[in-house]
Amino acid sequence: MATEQLEIRMASLEGAYQQINERLGLLEQRLTSEIASLRLDFTELRRQINTQFYWLLTFVLGSILIPILRDLMR
Repeated sequence: MATEQLEIRMASLEGAYQQINERLGLLEQRLTSEIASLRLDFTELRRQINTQFYWLLTFVLGSILIPILRDLMR
């Protein structure tokens, strides 16, 4: 009788561990998906910042160099 109760408890524990394993697997999938999404967002943001930086750099250098070149051509 005690052996049967032990086997029932062991089966119950195995079932609980299986549920925990499945839930952790789902959680891992969700986290992986979220991280991938954040990486894509970060990559896009970085690309936009680089583009804006180069435009700003072009305008700043242009505003400095154009008057110098104009004075040199006189």
